Amino acid sequence: MTNNRERLFAASEVLEAGAWRAELRHDEIADISYAGVPVLRGIRAVVRDRDWQTLVPVLRGIERIPAKEGTSLLLDLEFDGYGYRYSGTLGIAFSADSLEVVFDGVSPADFQSNRIGLVVLHRPDDAGREVLIGGSSGDHTPSMFPVDISPHQPFQNIATMRWQRDGTDFKLAFTGDIFETEDQRNWTDASFKTYSRPLALPFPMDVPAGSRLHQSVRLTALSGQSPAPESSVAEDLVITADIESVVPALSLPVASISEPHAETGFLEGVESLLVELVAGAPRVAQLAKYATEIAEALQVPLDVRLSAETPNEVPDLLQLVPTRNIARLGVFHSTRHITEPDLWKALKSAADDAGLTASLIAGARSHFTELNRNAHIVPADAEALAYSITPQMHATEVHHLVESLPMQRLTAQNALRISGGRPLHVGPVTLKPRFNAVATSTGAERGSTEAPIDPLQLDPFAAAWVLGSIAALSIPGVQSISYFESEGPRGISTPTGLTDAGKVLAAIAALRGHNVLKVLGVRSGLVLYPVQADDEIVLFAANLTQKLMTGKVRLPGGSTAEIALEPWSAIIQDIKTEGRTT
Repeated sequence: MTNNRERLFAASEVLEAGAWRAELRHDEIADISYAGVPVLRGIRAVVRDRDWQTLVPVLRGIERIPAKEGTSLLLDLEFDGYGYRYSGTLGIAFSADSLEVVFDGVSPADFQSNRIGLVVLHRPDDAGREVLIGGSSGDHTPSMFPVDISPHQPFQNIATMRWQRDGTDFKLAFTGDIFETEDQRNWTDASFKTYSRPLALPFPMDVPAGSRLHQSVRLTALSGQSPAPESSVAEDLVITADIESVVPALSLPVASISEPHAETGFLEGVESLLVELVAGAPRVAQLAKYATEIAEALQVPLDVRLSAETPNEVPDLLQLVPTRNIARLGVFHSTRHITEPDLWKALKSAADDAGLTASLIAGARSHFTELNRNAHIVPADAEALAYSITPQMHATEVHHLVESLPMQRLTAQNALRISGGRPLHVGPVTLKPRFNAVATSTGAERGSTEAPIDPLQLDPFAAAWVLGSIAALSIPGVQSISYFESEGPRGISTPTGLTDAGKVLAAIAALRGHNVLKVLGVRSGLVLYPVQADDEIVLFAANLTQKLMTGKVRLPGGSTAEIALEPWSAIIQDIKTEGRTT
């Protein structure tokens, strides 16, 4: 677990200069504030290949440059991955009223890229904030960060951005390219992102060996200065008798890349077994057969998701599974990932021919992004909508994974807006993407089962993260959620039993339909999920921080419960009985 520990307890350095404060987390300047006012989520340089895969930045060294006022650093970076390399330096300079970040890059060999350069991550709580966009020709356009998740770029042709926060005016100025902004909440990133090379330009672009790039971003505090907020003491959290939601049904995706275990330890309370059948994929018939056998062993129905290029592939896929045991059935285009009208028509016809009474669902097999961008073609007669979640479309650092959790709730709320009240089936929810939904390479298999595997899958962190996800997605209208896979390297069970995440899922699955009680108060990094079970409360709690977390939780009636959580862990505590820890 050495690799996991390096990620979970990654070192960071506090940078302070005058009124400025930020954290240097490897290659990212994160959580930038001025005089106690939070300003930006972060600034970093990125290199992405022709399939939108992000090359991993390696920090080769840091040079600290003496300055008469402020602080200056120069980061020596090497970007590596997917058969490509790129070199660059990132200069960071603080002065009394500004922070400037300069990126100089060079390509050691020919390659093709969709994006190279600086990105600015704006805070998610900027939603609804007014901003003045300065264009490349000197024009200025009043605008606003979107509240609902924007399917397309809210700001384009950006040279400057100006906004006010807590009494202070801030300005961003960009050089080296034309920038635009996208709403990264579409992918559950906790940010709006301003980046260069507008998507309207052709991609991928050729990057010849020896070609150089120079970009800069300057953040300036123009006026005003608010006092730093007083540090607050963590107060006791209160569980009320009020009902927040109910425990949703949990569905389990069947393992796609492993042989079945002799002893699986599957979830007894699982509502259904989800199987994704992609036309033309290797071993699709074997996968359908295996899913059918496991569903029968579990005595649960199948949730079947078909992916096809053409309508005539739909009936053939449906014939791979017994129609008598299908509870839900959906279809998606295998490269565009959305339910398209011709495929939907073919699905309905095939279901009618088979005498199928299953619920027919539509939506996206990939991210909320595709559902959001194609809401206008989602079939009006679909009984429910579906979409999937993965937190690592853009970043793999643990703090980004944790920050994705409240964004998961936001995507569900926006999906319910699109659905017009129809229920949601969210998932599969996975740590790593199941496939590359945006590959541009000719012949790239976007439904491949050879997706990368996250070592955190078997770590206690996964239990804490999945509890945070369930808490975020437990809202009225979310009917079911599916997590990870039944077994294998992306699964919730091993030959010796359930993983830590599997144990949390099993305990929650057994409480399907029970009331989730409301919690008053917020403590950063702590997730509480109290479920009323007959005459007791089952308290699920997770610590999504690097530090030991202890405290008291006040219960209905006035009594208290003590909690103690190790870093990156989850506990299950039966109030009035002995606690169980994972």
